[in-house]
Amino acid sequence: MAGAGWGVYRCEILHSSTKQLSLTMKHLLVLIDPQNDFTSSKGYYATKHGISQISDAKSNISHLFTQLKHEAVIVIADYKPNQFEAGVLLCISGTYGHQIDADIEVPKSLPVFSKCEHSCFSSDEFNKLLKAKQIETLLICGFLAEYCVKQTALDALALGYNATLVIDCIGTGDDIQHRRERTFDELENKGAVLMDSKD
Repeated sequence: MAGAGWGVYRCEILHSSTKQLSLTMKHLLVLIDPQNDFTSSKGYYATKHGISQISDAKSNISHLFTQLKHEAVIVIADYKPNQFEAGVLLCISGTYGHQIDADIEVPKSLPVFSKCEHSCFSSDEFNKLLKAKQIETLLICGFLAEYCVKQTALDALALGYNATLVIDCIGTGDDIQHRRERTFDELENKGAVLMDSKD
């Protein structure tokens, strides 16, 4: 479960495929996978990689949410055992790793959607919200940079949304920071905007 106090919209697979922001657009801040398996020293990811940069991103996310100026949602991973690789048990419902990291301070009133794949667009409920709210721009933060953050941004751009990456609030393993930087470069070249949470 996501953790005490969180109501989660369960995952349904969707069968389809540092700058100033314009305040005239309809923005949605999207926090991706703030779950123990990615962010906690006791989680699965920390057994494979150092997470100092992830810890810094967590602190920045908490600060960002204290200054929240836009609507926001959380989208969490809801994976199956061995979904991506044999022996990988990552963000499995009912486990500690699936729970939202209690060290990340975000309002418990935020909607929480679950996704079954890397992209947030694999959640039907997330897609419905974007259309219902007539969202134009996604402000993206969370984990991991080169997987779920990247795929969500790519899908957003392909579907005609504006994608802004809040780069100091996006994390990945300490030993693979080059992947994070490469992701930012690739997404910027495809039309994403890069910004810092303090901008």
